[in-house]
Amino acid sequence: MTTILNRTVFLMLFFVFYISCTNMQQQTGTVTPTLVEKSIDSIKKTDFNLIAYPEEFLKANELDEWESFISIYESMTRLNELNVEGIEVDLLALSARVKDMRKNPLPKNLNVPQISSRLKVVDMQIQKSRYFTRHYKADSLIPSLNLLYEYYNAFVSRMVSLQDEDQNFETGTTSDSTF
Repeated sequence: MTTILNRTVFLMLFFVFYISCTNMQQQTGTVTPTLVEKSIDSIKKTDFNLIAYPEEFLKANELDEWESFISIYESMTRLNELNVEGIEVDLLALSARVKDMRKNPLPKNLNVPQISSRLKVVDMQIQKSRYFTRHYKADSLIPSLNLLYEYYNAFVSRMVSLQDEDQNFETGTTSDSTF
């Protein structure tokens, strides 16, 4: 009788250990979505490097009333001041302004492939940033916005340097211009 009791206790203990081990494996393999996904709320406000408004350049080239450029610069400034939480609407507005600028002819002295291609790169980066507001927020939105500002700064710098190159070509001098 004790052997039957011992066997019964052994089988019950074996059964309990078996069930506890199988439940343990299932629990360690399960990951809840709250641990994996990071929401846009967890992204902190970041200051982006925006190049200074080239007011002297625009006045010197009689472009100070170039409304498309002014509106894009103002949008980039507002984008820099916003929290990335509700940035998708502002990116949509910025995209519309850049598309409008690309659709209309650039000023005569800036209507060159170097400027239009940089403007196209800015437009493409805006589209990427808009995509990242919906997907992959935590790991890709901030780097995408950093690239947007970098490409925009390259666009503005190229406008200024193109004018400097033209002036230097006409006078036959070289200079290292920065602004």
